[in-house]
Amino acid sequence: MNYKPSIPVYIQIKNDIVKKIRSGQWEENQKIPSEAKLMETYNVGRGTIREAIKQVVEEGYVFIKKGVGTFVSQHEVGISLEPFVSLTYFIKMRGLTIKTKVLDKQEMIVDKIISETTGLKIGSKCLFVKRLRILEGSPLAIEEFYFSSIGQVAFDDYDFTKPISQYMFDKKHIKVSKMNMDFNILEATDEVKSVLELNKNSKMIQSSRKVLVEPNDEIYYYLTFYCGENLKHIGTDSFI
Repeated sequence: MNYKPSIPVYIQIKNDIVKKIRSGQWEENQKIPSEAKLMETYNVGRGTIREAIKQVVEEGYVFIKKGVGTFVSQHEVGISLEPFVSLTYFIKMRGLTIKTKVLDKQEMIVDKIISETTGLKIGSKCLFVKRLRILEGSPLAIEEFYFSSIGQVAFDDYDFTKPISQYMFDKKHIKVSKMNMDFNILEATDEVKSVLELNKNSKMIQSSRKVLVEPNDEIYYYLTFYCGENLKHIGTDSFI
């Protein structure tokens, strides 16, 4: 395996293991090769293999039977939507660290303006959450979520400094039926410039995402994502 110097080796090994599972090369409930065999296959030390396996376990692709070995988890047909909706996923794939600060959280009644933007029903309740994503100590993006009443119930007591998509899929087992996305490059607003520490004449990337869920294509949340053009420098521009 040819390793890229810009990405930690354990992340590249983790990605290769996930690829083997998703492609069906390693099937459900199959015992994967031992640490020693993986060390030989990838030509790395035990610590690197253990860190890679730890990542794969955390993403739910394998599970460990103590004293027996590591096995491929059972998955539903298809692939996880997490790579398509999670900034955290992309950051971790590159071995970087992202943290989250909650800027605002409040219950709202959907008015005409919110309804026209999000598609939520006027007069219904929604949960508004505004977060700042911080990459390696520097502000990266602002996220504004409007959770519908069904989303609000699921996230009522949730710690929004933690990943949202992982909680949706792994803990609440939410099934997404549709996802509508929009993308624009605009002049950065004063707020975005201030919070993200952008230059005076900076542009911003604005991405909107509406997530609908089974069984009735109900809106689960509407997200608007703001970031500077620096997002592309870390290879996550495909996220938006």
